[in-house]
Amino acid sequence: MTKSSFPASGGDHLDLLLATSEIGIWELDAATGKALRNLRHDQIFGHDQLLDHWSGDVFLTYVVEEDRKRVGALLNASLTDGEPWSFETRIRRADGVDRWISAKGVPKFSETGEVTKLIGHVIDITATKLTEDRLRLLSKELNHRVANTFTIMNSMIRHASKKANTVDQLALTLMERLAALARSNKVLVAEEAERSSLHDILKMELEAFLGWQKRISISGKLHIWFSGEASEALALIFHELLTNAVKHGALSVPSGRVNLTVEECPDRRVKINWVETGGPSLVGDRRTGIGSTILQNAMRDEGTVKLDFAAEGLKCDIVINDSFRREAPDIPEPVAPAREDQPIADDGAFSGQRIMVVEDDPIIGLDISDILKSRGAQVIGPFTNVASALKAIRDKPDAVLLDVNLGQETTDVVASQLSDLSIPFLVLSGQFDSSDLGAAFKGVTLMSKPFRERDLVAAVHRLL
Repeated sequence: MTKSSFPASGGDHLDLLLATSEIGIWELDAATGKALRNLRHDQIFGHDQLLDHWSGDVFLTYVVEEDRKRVGALLNASLTDGEPWSFETRIRRADGVDRWISAKGVPKFSETGEVTKLIGHVIDITATKLTEDRLRLLSKELNHRVANTFTIMNSMIRHASKKANTVDQLALTLMERLAALARSNKVLVAEEAERSSLHDILKMELEAFLGWQKRISISGKLHIWFSGEASEALALIFHELLTNAVKHGALSVPSGRVNLTVEECPDRRVKINWVETGGPSLVGDRRTGIGSTILQNAMRDEGTVKLDFAAEGLKCDIVINDSFRREAPDIPEPVAPAREDQPIADDGAFSGQRIMVVEDDPIIGLDISDILKSRGAQVIGPFTNVASALKAIRDKPDAVLLDVNLGQETTDVVASQLSDLSIPFLVLSGQFDSSDLGAAFKGVTLMSKPFRERDLVAAVHRLL
């Protein structure tokens, strides 16, 4: 058999490689200081055509001032000492646009060991640098939010413990406020992670008060976008207002209503007015608890929240400063109506049902098991890895609650086998969008963590 190989020059293939990889190549003559380049090289620096002249000194004029001395020193070291030339730097192109480049060069020597020229390449790495900056920002923001969340939780426990008369009352208060934090987090980690619309914030909060939505009227522009900090603050504010209205205010009696109006001011401030009518008379001198504290301090220095405990009903005026707003396309969309909330299932509702739990977190697994067992279910598990879950499926449980990620494993294969055996299952995951899951989870019901006991029980009822 005759062997074949590319020609030693490989010219056509090298040209193809350079063209498709958008690499600029250059060759700098050490004696004259002049440089040869390809067209892509000069395009990286903002020129549509090759310039008549290029040199190391010309190149340094494009390097931003704060990097110029460092890059120049590297160039001199390469020319005088024969050191490889490798660096990343920012440049300002001929059209005034700032970009990031990565450049590498190696020296070529004469027979006497002197540097005769440098050859190398240059690549535009702006997209990579922006991604790195984005990841650093997200990491910093995540650390900040986690620290703040734990601090908020500590405050909630401390304040709620002062007002609760029973352990059950304390637990209920804490679960409600933690759920509010979780809902605000859902808004913040949606597609627009750095901003959320007033529409989305209200929709998320109202979903937790389904039985009262028909008595809440909303008017004004809702597709106003706010920063992550403002979105979190507004989510907590609306939760406290809704909770107070249901427990003590207008929504605590059948005749009560809440009117919420939104006004966009000429100076770009946003005014939100919450007015309760038809409820029980309020006492003007109210003790300040954590709810009032959250309301009055949530906007920090970027807005104000004023409470008026008028006899005819609570009034709350919220003002959000322009600094908390973010730009986004304004797409009109009304708040979607929600179904009436379902009553929580009685004890014994799952009597005789064999329900399998697949969850790697021991605390969450224990909590789910307790919820199911308290209603008469026979709980199988919890299983914390795929192998044990697959083995347990052979006994064909009546339903399965399935986490997506088990440590380093995913449960796609478990989901596929459940579908093949026609065993109904509910997916419990920290992910908020089922489209992010694998094909094995297509069409299944997704319940995002954390979840309310009421919602979990209702979802299991629908499975069975």
